[in-house]
Amino acid sequence: MKIHHLNCGSLNPPLLDVPAIVYCLLVETSLGPVLVDTGFGRQDYLAPSPKMRFFLSYMNVPKNLEETALYQVKKLGFQPHEVQHIVQTHMHIDHAGGLPDFPWAEIHIYDLEYKAIQQPRGAMEFAYEKNLWAHQPSWVVHRQPVLDWFGFEALPVLETPEADFLIIPLPGHTRGHCGVAIGKPGNWLLHCGDAASPFHQGTDLHRRGENAYKLNFIPEKLACRILGGHVEQLRALQERFSTEIRTISAHDIFSFREYNQL
Repeated sequence: MKIHHLNCGSLNPPLLDVPAIVYCLLVETSLGPVLVDTGFGRQDYLAPSPKMRFFLSYMNVPKNLEETALYQVKKLGFQPHEVQHIVQTHMHIDHAGGLPDFPWAEIHIYDLEYKAIQQPRGAMEFAYEKNLWAHQPSWVVHRQPVLDWFGFEALPVLETPEADFLIIPLPGHTRGHCGVAIGKPGNWLLHCGDAASPFHQGTDLHRRGENAYKLNFIPEKLACRILGGHVEQLRALQERFSTEIRTISAHDIFSFREYNQL
């Protein structure tokens, strides 16, 4: 199983004095390369919507086209049309911006997230941008069957000889927010999306230490609520099954650096 760890959007938010990323994955399979999230796309930098323009400015995104998933797919030696499957943790503006760069791909999405983008509500779902799916992508909406994956509910997405892909519902950040588990029995990588963060002690899965916790001024209960309230369950999963499961989260520059040093 070959997994490429991609930064599909550098972030320099004003509340942090360390950079962050939009953490995406590209998994080599016999079905072609499979993307998990897309980060920002070409149109976000070349012709951004007003909402995207504000987000890019606020987060001090450098608008580097070489960070887009489309560019990185080609840099890794693949043709863009080889990407036939994209699995989304959720559809926030910084996670789904690259979808228009792969208009032919099937977009795998959890049922509740698909419903949420049809009728957004609340502050967290304001961060959807419908222009990112105005090209009417081929949606694959996953509702069932529901399996047990180490005590979590899981929905099978793709099965290949190299790796299986499962959606792990982790609602709260958005109604249909989920993690994506990739691997085979005994060797799993769980992309937790925005259900965890390395920048707050109460939401960190890896005990990074005080130098990482630049958001500790936010009350812990509020930080956990924003991310959906799954941190303790995810920590217990990681500790109990540490030889079988590795975890990353959506903006974790520390894990990204470690994996790209391997």
